[in-house]
Amino acid sequence: MLESVIELEKKLSGFTRPLDRLPILLKLIDENVNSDYVEGWRYGMEAVDLADRFGDRLSIAMAHDGLANYLWKLAEYTEALDHFEIALDNFLGLGNLHAVARCYCGMGIIYGTLQEYRTALEYFEEGLSASRRVGADKLAATLTGNIGHVYFKFGRYKEAIDRFQHGLDYYREEGNAHGAANMLSGMAGIYVYQGEYAKGLELVRRALALHKKAKHYRGISVTMMNVGIALQKMGKYEEAFKELKSALNYARSISLKPSEYEILKCLSEVSMELGLTEESATYLQLYMEGEKEEKKLAVQRKTEQFRKRQEIKERSRKV
Repeated sequence: MLESVIELEKKLSGFTRPLDRLPILLKLIDENVNSDYVEGWRYGMEAVDLADRFGDRLSIAMAHDGLANYLWKLAEYTEALDHFEIALDNFLGLGNLHAVARCYCGMGIIYGTLQEYRTALEYFEEGLSASRRVGADKLAATLTGNIGHVYFKFGRYKEAIDRFQHGLDYYREEGNAHGAANMLSGMAGIYVYQGEYAKGLELVRRALALHKKAKHYRGISVTMMNVGIALQKMGKYEEAFKELKSALNYARSISLKPSEYEILKCLSEVSMELGLTEESATYLQLYMEGEKEEKKLAVQRKTEQFRKRQEIKERSRKV
């Protein structure tokens, strides 16, 4: 039976010997620590320190891999890549190709975030090769989808569609509604970008049905918005307005602020097309206020993360 994060943290507090703490830390950094990336990073820092001093090669690889995953989520990309490299070297030495593929995937995501798409593609392809060699089909499907997004950036639309279709076939076979929905959304984005709005709308509606089946609330919200956007681009403004209003209500019901603000922006544009000048101005005002508040909160979050990281670094220097 898997232990919860709370149980692991309680167990960790009872140990002081480094060799007793290391296995628990490795389990903790493998969890999401309730999405508290700073806390996960703190555990990762200690795990790396202990593994480098006392651990075997697998522990070293796992610790650096875990820390790297928290670092890139905290936008510490250069440092994350350094730790991924150490993890990758050790996993390769151990012949653990599944873990090797995961490292390549993480590194590819970082380079994609940095808009270095050619490098990202190289890592995704290396990861795909490794995952296929060990039969890691789910990871292979994820990497295939990632490659599809890179091909989209390169304007290689047919190849991108083929990659998304490959991922879609896998997720359908596995009964993974959320994964299938993501592949359909990727394909829909390409068709809409190319002006094939009807085809894009059909796919995004299918994606919405799958997100609802999976009860993936963020996916539902974003895809509802995309239905409205596709209708807007088709010039069906009344239908688009109706869909976007529903999307706005849903985003508010689950307190998904980023989606709410994007939907308000779209509603402002559609209202203007419908000649609803006052409503357009109201939506635009709400969008601008929301964006301003979101940026303020983002700065506060980054400031708090930076403060915590500095505290952790100071404690690390004193140990």
